[in-house]
Amino acid sequence: MQKKEAPKDKTMILFNVTKRLREEILNGNLKKGERLVQEEWAGKLGVSRMPIREALRQLEHEGLVKLEPHKGAIVTPITKDDIEEIYHSRLLLESLAVEKSLPHLTEKDIAEIEDLLLKMESFNIATENIDYYVQVHDQFHKSLRKRSPWARVDSMVDRLGISPIAPSLLVGHYSETQRDHRLIFEAIKRKSASEVRLAVEYHILRTKNHLIEYMEELKMLDQ
Repeated sequence: MQKKEAPKDKTMILFNVTKRLREEILNGNLKKGERLVQEEWAGKLGVSRMPIREALRQLEHEGLVKLEPHKGAIVTPITKDDIEEIYHSRLLLESLAVEKSLPHLTEKDIAEIEDLLLKMESFNIATENIDYYVQVHDQFHKSLRKRSPWARVDSMVDRLGISPIAPSLLVGHYSETQRDHRLIFEAIKRKSASEVRLAVEYHILRTKNHLIEYMEELKMLDQ
């Protein structure tokens, strides 16, 4: 009788499968418009179809594939120009949304933001599941702008894409990211709109630059 996989094993398999497919797209091995066949990738990676299917759903959320009826997953890779456009747009929109949110944040809101910050700062990047960190990171950024009265701007930030995957791609820059988050929070506590805006803009620009470096390094490794 085949041994049943533990939930922890399933989580690790899904993480590894998603990471491998993501890298294949970002480094250019999988081209725009190419179809990802679940059976083929299950065979290549030595896993069942289930983690392939779940990984493709995650990659669709990240904007790297599109799931089409009767066709399956179609590659829609992120390019350097995409990152430039997304992050410059995010710089303008997210910093504005956080600035507009700042005057309306309650003491309870600020305490929740601090709790999320402390969770990220206590996260062990070497031993803990990166998906948990990604989730907390996403909540932190949403909490900063949760009281913004400009709902359209906030909605545009959510639709920009790729931002949710940056923490999982840039684990090597974890310490820098946490310093950025701490600076943003300290500005929030001081209720300084100008400091908050500058701290958010700096964080977004640094992330953009590291993402481009990451993609270029992947291509170099593939040569």
